[in-house]
Amino acid sequence: MRKGLQSLLKYTFSLAIAALLFWYLYKDVDFSEMMASFRKANLNWIYLSIGLAMISHLLRAWRWNMLLEPMGYNLKTSRTFLAVMVGYLANFVVPRMGEVSRCGILKRTDDVAISRGFGSVVTERIFDMICLLAIIAFTLAIEFRRLNDFFLELFLDKATGLEENFITLIAIGIFFFVTAIVIFFLLKRNQAFLRKNKHYNKLTAFLRQLVEGITSVRKLKNPALFWVATIGIWVCYYFMTYVVFFSMESTAHLGFSAGFILLVLGGIGMATPVQGGIGAFHYLVSAGLLLYGVAEKEGVIFAFVLHTTNSIAIIGVGSVSLFLSMIIPKRNASQAYANS
Repeated sequence: MRKGLQSLLKYTFSLAIAALLFWYLYKDVDFSEMMASFRKANLNWIYLSIGLAMISHLLRAWRWNMLLEPMGYNLKTSRTFLAVMVGYLANFVVPRMGEVSRCGILKRTDDVAISRGFGSVVTERIFDMICLLAIIAFTLAIEFRRLNDFFLELFLDKATGLEENFITLIAIGIFFFVTAIVIFFLLKRNQAFLRKNKHYNKLTAFLRQLVEGITSVRKLKNPALFWVATIGIWVCYYFMTYVVFFSMESTAHLGFSAGFILLVLGGIGMATPVQGGIGAFHYLVSAGLLLYGVAEKEGVIFAFVLHTTNSIAIIGVGSVSLFLSMIIPKRNASQAYANS
């Protein structure tokens, strides 16, 4: 009961933050004016953006298969695509729930152990973070002044606060480090006794499978294809934003460098712990467009068009994927672990 209440409070808080950010951005925007701007937009570029987004999701499903294959799972990309899309759909309900949800769907459709699936998702996220950091570094190199001014203004107050509490942060870090060491040695010392406990054995089995999923990248059959899929995902991410520039007069003049800044800021916005990046994505993207002289009102309309059209596509395809994953026959995709 208490855990459920905590989850509800977290969900309500994140939803409230999203709603507050969204209201703050759009409180001065006339809805009829915004819809008029949307109707004037060239929808062909928006359809292309949605198509590129779907290709990126398909590439993510293909890449996920590569991580699961070394663990003995022979999966079809079409089935992992269903799980990926259900995961994106779940993020609109509870932030960061998508990673767990898609593993649950793959357990339902192909009997993939949730622990192994989640471990492989952790690996995915690590590589995505590496790519995002590389893109940030590249964008800083070509647009240093714009990004430097933006982040200084956005995070200067927060950085000052961290500096003032530096000693406290160090003390907290040392406390958790020492606690982890103590727990490790206590577990090591009482291992023989703990092995008699079924809950301990279940936990250790889960953790072993989780680590196996995380380290599966070391056993890839074709690492080159893994990188092709990874780079392809981010190329699609870039162009699904860039092509929308041409759908509106106010942004049609923007070049490739603006696309990289919006990729970085939009990526950060989508990573924030709010449902579907709502509010945070709109704020950061519209703020990024201000750096290129796009009027604030036009910037928030652009962010609304980009986020809303792709969100509608995710909700539509994700809902169909959820329905299909519930009715398709379950199959055992495991080879090496068929009897584990």
